Amino acid sequence: MKTNNVSYQIEYFIKNSSYKKVKGSNNIGLSENSVRSYRSLYRIWQDFELCNGDTIEMSEMNKDIIYKFIYWIVNVRKYSVNYQGQLLKQLKSICKEAEKGGEDVNAYYNYIESYKQRNSDRILITLNSVEIDQLKKIKELSFELENVRKWFLLGLNIGQRISDLLKLKPNNFRKAPNGGKYVNLIQQKTNKLVTIGIIDPLILSFIDNEFPMRIHATEFNKKIKELCRLAGIDQVIKGNKMSSVTKRVAFGMYPKYELITSHTMRRSFATNYFGKIETPILMEITGHSRESTFLSYIGENPNKDAVADVFMERLRRLGNESR
Repeated sequence: MKTNNVSYQIEYFIKNSSYKKVKGSNNIGLSENSVRSYRSLYRIWQDFELCNGDTIEMSEMNKDIIYKFIYWIVNVRKYSVNYQGQLLKQLKSICKEAEKGGEDVNAYYNYIESYKQRNSDRILITLNSVEIDQLKKIKELSFELENVRKWFLLGLNIGQRISDLLKLKPNNFRKAPNGGKYVNLIQQKTNKLVTIGIIDPLILSFIDNEFPMRIHATEFNKKIKELCRLAGIDQVIKGNKMSSVTKRVAFGMYPKYELITSHTMRRSFATNYFGKIETPILMEITGHSRESTFLSYIGENPNKDAVADVFMERLRRLGNESR
């Protein structure tokens, strides 16, 4: 079997993912989610090669092939803008790793550029405080949906990724001096130890008495839509939704509960507390290392006036102290 074709190099990368250094940290080994995304790239690239009519060697990754791939993921597969950018970023990483391993790789891969949807074009789905109260007030849920609600409300309260949320156990929680609770966890993506405070009486009650049972993320994502429907979160809004027919993301007008995903928890947490709790504190909880990334995540722009106001206030204090 030839070892210098793109499919083989993607497969080789996946097999050795546990030895890869994680960019921006000292961690070794890619996360489960990252490995899963590279497996998706592998399947997508094989489909592309099938349409192209031949296996593509690393040495053949020239401008023509890369432009064909971009055209294919945009116009044939019709992937979302952000997913297109992710695939290109991963493909470039594969080329770079192959080159580092001594393979003959066409130098044009260096010109592959990833991209993302503009902030002004993004549709961010969050739940506000009124909608969260609606979730709290639902009565007579099945045991399964009640379990989902506990996880969902906990996630809305602590702002973590689902991969970290669903791993929590009662021993992650401890009493705080003020009557609340601390939750300690190590974030899978950042490897950061995070401590979050909880004071919501409803959340505290089921942490102490009826801690939610384990559930798979896929099942959780299905059930939270049903949960939000029962809570009356059904306003028709713009959004992107996976079509059950085409298996592609389609833009349209949908009842809001159909657009709710596990990611809604973390983004709602950050959005609802932004401007009420200091941004560095929120970033420490969500795991964002840069304020610009955090603000982009919640669709906010940096408040330059606020920075200037603080600066002027400091100048006035300095002036008064020097008199």
